[in-house]
Amino acid sequence: MNNDASQKKKTILIVVAAVVSLVVIVTLLRSVLSSSTPSREQIGLFPLSMEDENGDTWVLNLAKGQSLSGFEDSSEKPGPPLMVRTDVQAAGRQLSIGLMIEGQAGESYQPGVMKNGSIVPPPSFKVTDESGKVVGSGQFHYG
Repeated sequence: MNNDASQKKKTILIVVAAVVSLVVIVTLLRSVLSSSTPSREQIGLFPLSMEDENGDTWVLNLAKGQSLSGFEDSSEKPGPPLMVRTDVQAAGRQLSIGLMIEGQAGESYQPGVMKNGSIVPPPSFKVTDESGKVVGSGQFHYG
């Protein structure tokens, strides 16, 4: 009987030691991984926000899914000045104009802007000929 109790104690001690070891290893790994990969906050990646003279707040959000690894060695601070580029593709009579907004550290922002917490609708456009006559018009679409 005494041998069974002793064996149970040994088993419990082994299990406890294994659990403690596992917790220590996981904690160390998290520490190493978190120190090697900075967070958005550590890099300074935040949505851009500005209040205009009317008191309206305008926000440009960061694009989702971008890797943070490229920002570790950048000497540039995220944010303005911004570079706006387009990617134009034609397919028959359809024309697709993609909008890319990039900050000085290479971070990407979502096309479209928010005003006072609401998404501003995409702009409209007019196509004119040489004389100024409107030959086409439409509304841009996000996404």
